[in-house]
Amino acid sequence: MYTLKAWVKEWLDTYKRVLIKPSTYDSYVQYSTHITCEKELTELTSIDIQHMINAMVIERKSYSTIKHMLTLCRQSLRKARALGLIKELTCMDNLELPRSCARAVESLSTADADSILSHMSESAYGDFFAALLLTGCRVGELIALRWQDVSFFAGMIYIEHTDYHGELQRCKTASGARQLPMTAQLRQILMRRSRAGKGERVFLNRYGKPIKYRSLLDCWHWYTKRCGIQRCGLHVLRHTFAHRALRTGIPVRVVSAWLGHASVTITLGIYDTVTRDDMTAAADTLTELFSAKKRA
Repeated sequence: MYTLKAWVKEWLDTYKRVLIKPSTYDSYVQYSTHITCEKELTELTSIDIQHMINAMVIERKSYSTIKHMLTLCRQSLRKARALGLIKELTCMDNLELPRSCARAVESLSTADADSILSHMSESAYGDFFAALLLTGCRVGELIALRWQDVSFFAGMIYIEHTDYHGELQRCKTASGARQLPMTAQLRQILMRRSRAGKGERVFLNRYGKPIKYRSLLDCWHWYTKRCGIQRCGLHVLRHTFAHRALRTGIPVRVVSAWLGHASVTITLGIYDTVTRDDMTAAADTLTELFSAKKRA
C-alpha cells in the first residue's frame, strides 16, 4: 500500500508527466516536496494533513504554496479513490489554514515609467524592458515572440507561445493566446529590431540565443539602478501597464482581454490597486471641492 508521499510521486509520474506542460509538471513536483506524510493512504486522517500545513506555516511558506500543496493532495487522492485504493476523502475535511495575506504589487510612477523608455539605448535589453511596459505581456510571452508573430502590415503582434528554458510552449489557456495592436512606440522598437536583428525570435541575447530569465533579471536590476528606480521585479512592468490602462479610462474588459485574463475579476483583483498618486489626486480634488464651497 502506498504512503501519501509515495502515492503523490506515483500519481505525478504516471498520470501527469506526459499530459501537462513541462513547466506545469515542474511546478507540481516543486510543491510536492512539501508532502512529507509517510502514513499509508488507508490510515490518513485530517490531523496528518494538518501537521503538514502547520510545518509549512512554521517554515513561513506562503498561503499560495500551502494551497498548491493541498490541491496536489486532493487531486491525487481523488485518483486513488477512483482506482479503489481508498474509499473516501474525509482526511481533506476540517482543515485550518493560515489567513491569506495578499502582497500588493506596486506600479511604477509616471516619472519612473518614462525613465524606462528614455534609457532604452543604454542596455542590451532596453528594448525588451520597454516592450514589456508597452504591451503588458508576461516575460515568457515576450521572450517567445517570433518574427512570424509580428505583422507590420496589420499592425499586430500575436501572442501564441511562452518560453520555458529556451523551448516554446503553447499558451496555457485560450484567453492567453491573443492579438495585440501595436502602439506607435512599440512599432518603432520592432522596426528597429527588424532592420538589425537575425534569427527566429524578436528578442535575443548578445549571442543570438533565446534570452534566459536569470540573465534578464540581473540586467533589469542594473537597469533600474541606472534609471534611479527602487529595486523591483520584472512583473512591475506588466502591473504598471495594467494600472495606467485602467486609470486612462480604457474599459476593464478591454484591459482584461489585452492581458490575457480569463475574466475581469482577475484583472481588478490583481491590478486595480490604489497608489500614492491616486491618493494625491484625490487630495487635490478634495482641495478644489472645499475651496469652491468656501468661495460660495
